[in-house]
Amino acid sequence: KSVICVPLKRDNNVIGVLQSLNRKDKTVFNNEDLTIFESLASIASIAIENAQLYQILNQRLQQLEEQKQRNEYILNKLRSSEEEALKLRDLSKDRGVFSGKLDVFRVENLIQMLGNDYKTGRLKLISGNNEEAYIFLNNGKLKHVEIRNRNLSGINAFYETICWQDGDFSFETGIEQDKNTIDKMSMGIIIEGLRRLDEYNVLKEKYLVDMIPKFAFETDQVLLPHQDDVPKISVLKSIDGNKKIAELLISSNLDRYSFFISIDELQKDQMITF
Repeated sequence: KSVICVPLKRDNNVIGVLQSLNRKDKTVFNNEDLTIFESLASIASIAIENAQLYQILNQRLQQLEEQKQRNEYILNKLRSSEEEALKLRDLSKDRGVFSGKLDVFRVENLIQMLGNDYKTGRLKLISGNNEEAYIFLNNGKLKHVEIRNRNLSGINAFYETICWQDGDFSFETGIEQDKNTIDKMSMGIIIEGLRRLDEYNVLKEKYLVDMIPKFAFETDQVLLPHQDDVPKISVLKSIDGNKKIAELLISSNLDRYSFFISIDELQKDQMITF
């Protein structure tokens, strides 16, 4: 029968509307009601803004806590790497060739040890899936990385090997490589690799290797990502509605982190489904 309505304002910005319908005494609203209602709106605006700020603060604190946990994970990994590197150095002392298992000595352990000893040579890795990678070092510095049965080389190939959590390795000193595809400090690359490994471990539980991604729309209706977004385009080009995650990883020629991040973003963008 009657209505009173006022804006909720903060700093001249309208953040909502306060409205009331039909007085209980059946009369219409008047100017006195309007004055009271405007006061209520002012109080409500402050409360709403404070609640929004509190929510933003909580989200930020949660992000900081997650980042802290990730940093602690990386620091613990680095401490573990240093301990394992010392053990491996003792085992390989005065030997030009040594070998072992990747579930005992991780790739980052090996690179740290070889870097600290300024070694020049080739580190050969064979993953539990029989993928084969070569890591070349010159005076302890990463120089070139390649995965032989995939079209993957350079720094992304190194990030891929950090995700290999089982398999075999062997190092042979004195073998040099003309290619130079890595120009960053080894420690910085290891830290970034461990960060990617942390995210990959989460995503691989979400997207299992036997899942089959499909286009969410007809293929001629799919809006491709920007041409500079190479990983997403590589994934989309590999999808045929039949290949499993494990097969797409190989055909996309991406490292595991880039592949799973692309899969995750494509699903969030509703471009693919399962």
